[in-house]
Amino acid sequence: MMDETTRNMYEAAREKLAALVKQEEELRQQISDWIPVVEQLARIYGENADSELISRASQAVSGTQAGGAGSIPADEMGLTEAIRWVFRQPLLFPLTPTQVRDRLAEMGYDLSKYAHVMPPIHNTLKRMKEAGEIREVAGVGGIGRAFERAT
Repeated sequence: MMDETTRNMYEAAREKLAALVKQEEELRQQISDWIPVVEQLARIYGENADSELISRASQAVSGTQAGGAGSIPADEMGLTEAIRWVFRQPLLFPLTPTQVRDRLAEMGYDLSKYAHVMPPIHNTLKRMKEAGEIREVAGVGGIGRAFERAT
């Protein structure tokens, strides 16, 4: 049985924790929204995005530390699930198949197990398109084809 002072302390601590959890969720969403902005602007500018910053930001979004728990490790995902993960991330522009490959590599997915990596990526994108998970659109500037999450 709690006395009134202890109860008040508990309620205040619980409310503070709830507020911190809400702030964490909001920060993760903001970080998640800014990762592709930085990546796309770096590409447009002709630079490579700061890989350490992107890695730390991605870890913050997924709630993991390097080597930590909280999400399925990239090496334990199948190709389809890994590509689904790529399209669940906020995107500024639709992704070409080679950009999907690059995102898979950035997330740590082991592409070396494929003698030729692009055919399975193309096949998976085709199946996902047919299933209505993604849709095909013209690439940036109308060149080539790209994909975005179906809404």
